[in-house]
Amino acid sequence: MPGREARAGESVSLSRTDAARLAWRYQLSPSSLDGAVERLASVQYDPLSPMGRNVDLVFQARVPGYRVDDWMVTAYRERRLLDAWDKQASLVTMSDWPAQGPFHEWFAERWRGQDLDVDGEEARSLCAELRELGPATSLDVGDQRSDASRRGSWYGPKPARRLLRALWDSGRIVTHHRVAGRHAYAVPERVIPDEVRRRPALSAARALERLVERRVQAAGLVRPSADASVWFLPCARPERDAAASSLVEQGRLIRLNVEGSSWLVLPAALRALERPELLGVRFLAPLDALLWDRAAVRDLHRFDYVWEVYKPVAKRRWGYYVLPVAWGESFVARFDARVQAGRLVMHSWHWESDIDPARLPPTLRDDLQVAAREFLAYLGVTEVRLPRGLGRAARSAWLDSAGERA
Repeated sequence: MPGREARAGESVSLSRTDAARLAWRYQLSPSSLDGAVERLASVQYDPLSPMGRNVDLVFQARVPGYRVDDWMVTAYRERRLLDAWDKQASLVTMSDWPAQGPFHEWFAERWRGQDLDVDGEEARSLCAELRELGPATSLDVGDQRSDASRRGSWYGPKPARRLLRALWDSGRIVTHHRVAGRHAYAVPERVIPDEVRRRPALSAARALERLVERRVQAAGLVRPSADASVWFLPCARPERDAAASSLVEQGRLIRLNVEGSSWLVLPAALRALERPELLGVRFLAPLDALLWDRAAVRDLHRFDYVWEVYKPVAKRRWGYYVLPVAWGESFVARFDARVQAGRLVMHSWHWESDIDPARLPPTLRDDLQVAAREFLAYLGVTEVRLPRGLGRAARSAWLDSAGERA
């Protein structure tokens, strides 16, 4: 198939090896930050920040010279990214604001089922307050009294926080910027560029098609049978499948057969097989789109990855916040670390079973040193504390990257 355009509605077959190569090269070919934004269109956001947030880790694996929080300029100054729902809380391309309608209406109805009307008098009053005052956090506007009946709830005891979240979920307000990770909310006309807001409204069917297409775009290729965590959308599966079929007939998605397994792939992702083979070492985010479908990762890449951050300590095998390590187009290790007092403190490093740390290939050692030096620069630290298990060559690579003696 590489080198030939697929026709609309056509099914394409790839070997498991080529499908893995496609995923690697579509996802991780180096680019500018703008290029990575346009390629992925959606990056999952998570507030935990032991080594930068998930969105930072996603971009540092793809964008040479990326530094922690560079995405904030793209999102909050240039307005190319928008905090919004997609797979979960995410950053999506600003141009996709019109496609968010199905999420907004789904959440609005869900909140009404919890006796909160996002178009009611209290909601309109809070929107008017934001319109008058400008961007504000949940500490600055609305009813700040504590409701004892809501202590221990997800949104806390203050009615303002719950109502603001409902309005955000349903698109009545948006994120203007963040203050120490907290949303500073504003009405859409203060954030969404005029050229985006003035575009013709999308029908519900067209908007849902774009959400399905964007999900595949973020991952590059996705199994229709992937679990609900991969395919969370504001619709039932039959609607999603119908939208996917329509996209295939339009040629916007392609059905892919991988040795009997069914996938959906973006045409642009299919062309990624023509790109050069990936080289070097990269450290991946725990919620990187390459890892969304854990069963597919085991099948295509022979890598069994579990994010154990919410597991009790006694039940963790690998660690709290574990990053997969890729070398070229395969996984070779994983490590758990966090930045503490201006130093990268690594709690564990685990090589894959086919890597002998006592006989590390010299090219892997050299590539690891380059990646480690770039990773420390990304974090803005110059020291590293290492655990056992790396082996002498890998340990010296990390220490050399920090300018320390082995």
